[in-house]
Amino acid sequence: MNSLIEMKQIIPRIFSLLSICCLCLPPILAQDANYWTHQYGTRSTLLGGAVIGSVLDLSGAYYNPGGLSLIEKPAIIEAAKVFQYPNVMLKGLGQEDINLSTSILEPAPSLLAGTLPFKGLDNHWLGYSFLTRQYVSTGLIGSFVSSRDVHPDPGEEAISSDLRMTANLAESWFGLTWAYKVKQSIGIGISPYFLVRSHNSSIQTFAQALTSDGKISLVLNGHEYSYVNYRLLWKMGAAFDFDKITLGFTLTTPSIKIYGSGGIGLNLTVVGLDLNEDRTKDDFMAADYQEKLDANYKTPLSLGIGLTYKFENVRVYGSAEWFAGMAKYEVMRGEDFTIQSTGETKSISLTHELESVLNFGIGIEYFFSPKLKSYASFTTDFSAVDPDSDTNLSLSSCDIYHMMVGADFTLGNLSFTLGVGYAYGSRLTNTFTEGEESAAREFLENTLSGMEYKYSNIKFVLGFAF
Repeated sequence: MNSLIEMKQIIPRIFSLLSICCLCLPPILAQDANYWTHQYGTRSTLLGGAVIGSVLDLSGAYYNPGGLSLIEKPAIIEAAKVFQYPNVMLKGLGQEDINLSTSILEPAPSLLAGTLPFKGLDNHWLGYSFLTRQYVSTGLIGSFVSSRDVHPDPGEEAISSDLRMTANLAESWFGLTWAYKVKQSIGIGISPYFLVRSHNSSIQTFAQALTSDGKISLVLNGHEYSYVNYRLLWKMGAAFDFDKITLGFTLTTPSIKIYGSGGIGLNLTVVGLDLNEDRTKDDFMAADYQEKLDANYKTPLSLGIGLTYKFENVRVYGSAEWFAGMAKYEVMRGEDFTIQSTGETKSISLTHELESVLNFGIGIEYFFSPKLKSYASFTTDFSAVDPDSDTNLSLSSCDIYHMMVGADFTLGNLSFTLGVGYAYGSRLTNTFTEGEESAAREFLENTLSGMEYKYSNIKFVLGFAF
């Protein structure tokens, strides 16, 4: 989007409106820059993932591999029966207070983990895990018809705008885990993970304006990209299980690229507008689509710490994890191309930048009996995106807060988990970009002030372990 804006230093008000509409759409791709959106395992899910300092079950392959050697009878665990109902909304688009929203009931990302059946390992433990680290699939269609003064000619114009956006993101982690019991109460471990990330997005905006003297202006603005990336990283952990407390520490390395490839494209076409404000029509076209580009998506270093305090019938869990920031870099960069209508040379690129963030959470487990326990938790999920960044891969700078309640009960050799959770977050959209002319800024201040992006998600947990 920023590369499109740079193509012309002087742009009419109608194109400024389209640029802002496109900038407001990508936040629907929420959680692509939030690290604590998904939880894994049955009890760990109800505890909000605040289990870095705990020795619970095989979800430790992800949360803290050091604790797995301290589990007496590890078993296969499956947490695939988790459903979520996310809802995203753009509220207050213009003076008419138009709402755009999308929601769907779908399975939540899950974890599958188990023990590798090798004998004679003594204090060593080997296992495997597969989890979906990030997942988004959404689409949005919006149409607007109104009368506003957005054209350089005097008076109001009849305006019609159409917005279309689709986004799909999936990042899967495949890993093996080795853990070693140093002493009866101390364990260390490491989980090397192979990452597969697939990401595509397409945003198209079409608008037309009819002036009072019958003149028609058209603007088509499209931006799309698609890439796949394969990487490796290592998650290391240490666990200390004492009488009244357990402690845990983790380190996740930055990922190392194995292979990446993708494509990127844009199409900006303007018809019947005075781009240079010289009372002449300057039709404009800049379109280019490139494939087989090198794609490089990075993940940051993170450090985690957790503690569990054991009372007679209550356990209190607390965890915090810090994620390092990453300076601006190019995920994909296309070759220079020639703008069809002017002959100028321009380039297109997909860029990313992340701030450092610190997430924390607290969970409570209450024992009614050895076969019946209840849970409650609260965790933060701060976005690593700087809302003032000029990068164009992710704009979801929405901080999210998660709450969960539920229960765990045992029948025979089976353990069942039931729970419900709610997550929420909101932010005001950033309506201005660097380099906008004063006329466009005045127009946006009058029409787009106070627009709000809202996110919510209801989660249902129906898990089991054996």
